[in-house]
Amino acid sequence: MKLSCILFLGLSTVITFAENPVLRRAVYAGPKECDEIDKVKAGDKLGMHYTGTIDESSKTGDPGSKFDSTRDRDRVYELTIGYGEVIDGWDEGLIGLCRGAQAILVIPPDKAYGAKGAGDIIPGDATLRFDVEVVSVSKPPPVSDLFIELDVDQDGLLTVEEIHAHFRRGDPDAEMPPDLMEKDDTNQDGVVSREEFEFGGPRMPKDMCHEMLFLHSQPNTVGLAIRWICERRDSPVEPKIEERKIEGEL
Repeated sequence: MKLSCILFLGLSTVITFAENPVLRRAVYAGPKECDEIDKVKAGDKLGMHYTGTIDESSKTGDPGSKFDSTRDRDRVYELTIGYGEVIDGWDEGLIGLCRGAQAILVIPPDKAYGAKGAGDIIPGDATLRFDVEVVSVSKPPPVSDLFIELDVDQDGLLTVEEIHAHFRRGDPDAEMPPDLMEKDDTNQDGVVSREEFEFGGPRMPKDMCHEMLFLHSQPNTVGLAIRWICERRDSPVEPKIEERKIEGEL
């Protein structure tokens, strides 16, 4: 077991690492509690400042050496959190932070760049330390009402033709999923009502939908099928991703 003493802002913090270090986080400035609108969740677009260094506990690299900093460039870094745009340590470690919070993330290799490292500046198996600041939090756009969009004649029912038009947006020769009417037309009357659309057929939690819509935004067969499932009103209760616990505290 290895002990490292890190001096930060005049405060000495002792961090204990086991054989397999875990992701650790400590908020040192700014709010620790906030309204939901200011709390980071998967799917949010963030504006971040960060300074990345090799952590003192790292088995490789030059401990304390800086490899990147937005503060040096005086430019906020923008990203969408929770969908794999950044390393796992950020996707997990930033969830639950508040707008305006400043925190230290200590990220083990398996949640950073692993055995391969990143270019010449981050060696393989390096444990990284990020001093981060959440500058802004923007929520994803609200889910649109696909039913109204497809109900061309506004009779409150979706015909096979109206549904088929949705799946032909990317390819005029595309077919809609063969079992769609069987699953969504629960009373088998040949049309899909608002109630059947909202409560029938396969469902997906909103957070998962946001991720899938983000990853499959093109109007192809997969993207349109995901939108059909996801862009419905009154979706089931979202999983509380912000309650996922960081495995260690600084």
